[in-house]
Amino acid sequence: MEKPIESNGLRPDETGLSLEIRFFGPLVIRQDGITQALPASRKARALLAYLALSPHPATRSQLCDLLWDLPNDPRGELRWCLSKIRGLVDGQGRRRVQAQGDAVRLDLSDCFVDAAAVAAAAQRGFDACSPEKLKALADLIAGDFLAGLEIDRSPAFEGWLVAQRRRFRDLHAGLLEHLTKRLPDEEAKIYLDRWLQLTPFDPLPHEALLKALAAENRIREAEEHLSATARLFEAEGLDFAPLRAAWQSARARPAAAPTPRSAAPAAAAAPAVPLPLPVKPSIAVLPFLSMSDDPEHESFADGLTEDLITDLSRNAGLFVIARNSVFAYKGRAVDARQVSQELGVQYLLEGSARRAAGRVRINAQLINAAAGEHLWAERFDRTLEDIFAVQDEVTARIVEALVGRLTAPAPRKRPQNLDAHDLCVRARVLTEESPQTAREAYLLLKRAVDLDPSYAEAHALLAYNRWLAWTHFGEPEDPNRALAVELAERAVALDPNDAGSFYFLGTILAYERRWPDSDAAFARALEIDPNHADTWAALSDMSVLSGRISESREQIEKALRLNPYPACWYLCHLGQAQYAARDYEAAAATLRLEETYRTNSRKFLAASLAQLGQLDEAAREAEMFLVSHPHFTIGHWTSSQPLRDAAVGEHFVDGFRKAGLPE
Repeated sequence: MEKPIESNGLRPDETGLSLEIRFFGPLVIRQDGITQALPASRKARALLAYLALSPHPATRSQLCDLLWDLPNDPRGELRWCLSKIRGLVDGQGRRRVQAQGDAVRLDLSDCFVDAAAVAAAAQRGFDACSPEKLKALADLIAGDFLAGLEIDRSPAFEGWLVAQRRRFRDLHAGLLEHLTKRLPDEEAKIYLDRWLQLTPFDPLPHEALLKALAAENRIREAEEHLSATARLFEAEGLDFAPLRAAWQSARARPAAAPTPRSAAPAAAAAPAVPLPLPVKPSIAVLPFLSMSDDPEHESFADGLTEDLITDLSRNAGLFVIARNSVFAYKGRAVDARQVSQELGVQYLLEGSARRAAGRVRINAQLINAAAGEHLWAERFDRTLEDIFAVQDEVTARIVEALVGRLTAPAPRKRPQNLDAHDLCVRARVLTEESPQTAREAYLLLKRAVDLDPSYAEAHALLAYNRWLAWTHFGEPEDPNRALAVELAERAVALDPNDAGSFYFLGTILAYERRWPDSDAAFARALEIDPNHADTWAALSDMSVLSGRISESREQIEKALRLNPYPACWYLCHLGQAQYAARDYEAAAATLRLEETYRTNSRKFLAASLAQLGQLDEAAREAEMFLVSHPHFTIGHWTSSQPLRDAAVGEHFVDGFRKAGLPE
């Protein structure tokens, strides 16, 4: 019997494990090293796989719905299948199939399961694994998940199976990518070849091979591969130009390391090389098209898009692009593959919405953009009051298609008044723009709170609006400061499952120097929504001001990956982190980008230029900053910022003074 690794890194014989289950390739089960005869029933084998990977007990109704299409006796067939599974997995004195009431679970905690070992390593992070562990994991994946096990007339199981195969294929690719980066060159080539065979239409392994060949000056071999890959991509209608550009760059600088996207984000231009796909299933929700004649209803389509992003983002099994980046495509004719490459995601959700006469019609389709495939499309025709139920249904369908059945996160509290919801949608885009638009947002949000006093997001946005008023837009500190705290605390009380409310609360409480409460609020925001890009970006600011500069860079880079075309303040925080790290040239380059230049970040640009000794230019930038921020003083900045590290504060003050900003 071969001796595979277990999920904790030990071998089955070293832990006393007697049961081994292999899901990669055809299903194999061994008891004490002896291969077991499998039941002829495909549904029994399918049920075993589903229970083995389910993180929670499943109800009998769920299992019947999963595998039986209106059978004569689904519960009887389920009992029969469970009895077959018991015969396979139960040991002497050990009952692994456990039923309590209506719930059924499979306890494999003392067994070796190849798919569970790979999934557990991915959950911990492949970076935490040694190269030897990664090699052993990669060698476990001997074929597709449950190869050859398809079941007719069981669409729910087929959807789950497709999602699991896609999930483990992506994990396999991630494993191979890590190995090519962490092994010596000769050994890395073995896994690079496997990566190319697994994902022949992914530019990343081709780029890695071209860089390796360029580094060894094997130019002819690289160009032959480039030519063959061009024909392959063109036959599939894929854009080959980025790979050609990558080869030209690699040939010119064979030893240069690739520049991370977050080092120079740009909202207008597509990246020269596509962003790498995350290990998790990744998705962007493109702005839904409003099909209503009334232009006022455009905010309804925008709100639908934003709510779907929020609901998907709360699933830890997905990587979800943030709102700001997807709305960069609003009103543009887009190519799905190009968007996939620019945002670094595999899947896109797109659709349209029509609102009229108290009803709403929504068309939605899920696309595997990387492969050019439509996964599903559906039309929903409901009353307007059912809009949030439709959003929940679409979210559930996407999660099941991409990840499989998961326990849904605790639901957000929905607004009771649709007009209040529309007002919040309109206010979201106004709050951060300027003092004038922030004031307009304030009026919209006040009305939203009046219309729906239980609407958490309206309170949270109003809190953020009042915080910006006194910290950034020159309005009086009293009463806005106290009002911001009151509204933010009210928001999280109204809905303890809304990440955005906790993000606003964490930011506001930091400025109150309520450090433990602020830290807890940020942690809760990411617990609810690990994809919440704004929280990651705000944490970067907090880390800088606490003296945790390296941590700050990691947080803002994570935020920028989730939001590749970010709001201007992300770039402000990136420039601020670069300044704090004394990388003044990088800070100046970031803060000169069109997306953040002439905004509140300009004071950091002036300080960066001053530290570089470019005092005349620094003075000009400081002067222009004061035109739009006439109330700024160094003293007010120092007293108002949530500084936890005095040395960091002194470093910024030094730059401000050298640039000539007023005391």
